[in-house]
Amino acid sequence: MKKINRREFLGTSAALACSAMLPAVVHAGEALQSPSKSLPYVKDYRPGVNSAWIRKGTLEKSSDLIDAVLDATTDFSWLSKGDRILIKLALNSGNEYPATTDPWALAQVVRILKNKGAGEVLVGDQSGIQAVQWNRDSQRGSSRELCRSAGLLQTIEASGATPVFFEEAGYDAYIQTSPPGNHHWETPLWIPSIVNQVDHIIFMPRVSSHVMGELTSGMKLGVGFLREDSRRVFHSGGENFFAMYEEIAQVPEISSRLRLTITSGRKVLTTIGPDFGDVTEPEYGLVFASEDLLANEIFSYAWLLWNREFETSYLAKVTKGNVSRFGSFVNKKFVGKYWPEDDADVEGFSVFRPGHIYDHPAIMNCMQRKGGKPMGIDWKSINEIDDHTVSTYLKQHMTA
Repeated sequence: MKKINRREFLGTSAALACSAMLPAVVHAGEALQSPSKSLPYVKDYRPGVNSAWIRKGTLEKSSDLIDAVLDATTDFSWLSKGDRILIKLALNSGNEYPATTDPWALAQVVRILKNKGAGEVLVGDQSGIQAVQWNRDSQRGSSRELCRSAGLLQTIEASGATPVFFEEAGYDAYIQTSPPGNHHWETPLWIPSIVNQVDHIIFMPRVSSHVMGELTSGMKLGVGFLREDSRRVFHSGGENFFAMYEEIAQVPEISSRLRLTITSGRKVLTTIGPDFGDVTEPEYGLVFASEDLLANEIFSYAWLLWNREFETSYLAKVTKGNVSRFGSFVNKKFVGKYWPEDDADVEGFSVFRPGHIYDHPAIMNCMQRKGGKPMGIDWKSINEIDDHTVSTYLKQHMTA
């Protein structure tokens, strides 16, 4: 994991200190103590998550645990021999896991897919604007080089997969699309046309805090699909910030192909985020998978909260990891730096302060589209640990 250097620390601290003097921002939960309480339950909707506990220092003995997790999650009936698969990474920066996808887990997933009969397995992403920004006339940064520095490119090549970095195909190698039904995108999204050239998509996020969105896991992974102009629209969306990133994976070209979300929580980035902050590595970490993106998000959030509360530094305990209260301020500064011509048009957004998982605005948006919240999350672990208080904590926080 790349550690924050002194300049980055001072810059971040100054920004947070300045924003602390701003007027308090009303967050989404103040009108009601728990907005999700008013949502109905969706009858018979009880999505599943399957997991395995991975003991620290035992990776060489743990590869079969990922096999067992995936076999418990799906029967692979969707996979025909020779099918082409895109694995979407979390590659916002060139920092090592857990700022990006876990290379160890990636190698196991590629191996499993090939053993199940997959043809070409494509693996890639387009990194965040702060590292890779491009348009028709210019480009700054390279997702390929960031993938290398994160230790992922070596894993992709060694596993026999094909690395893909969306900006390398060119500005016109994108297609226009929109989420179905009512949504928060005022203009169509531009996403890479390669999604129409594969049979299946698999998400491989990490579990991390996010200074703007509080959590970055499976739902926010969709931002990596956006072309530069659509990213500008997203970051300029004001109150729609959370809803817009949740809706990216709902466009038909992605949603019709998304089969699994596979997450490695062996390590967790518990504060600041998405690229640096406190990193935990509990004695027993988690690897988990789901066919349901909402279930993955809820489970990821519960695991983030546990790591914040029981594994993180004194500073994180004092702040409870809650830097997302600065999110609206940071987003405006972000747009002003990378798209200065749009700075004046950026509206603030209500900030979600950590609390009840189901009240997170992206999760709320997803449930509202589904017509309500799940009856529960059906969590099954293929192995157990002696400390049952961890499981109890996770189950309590996943309760709607």
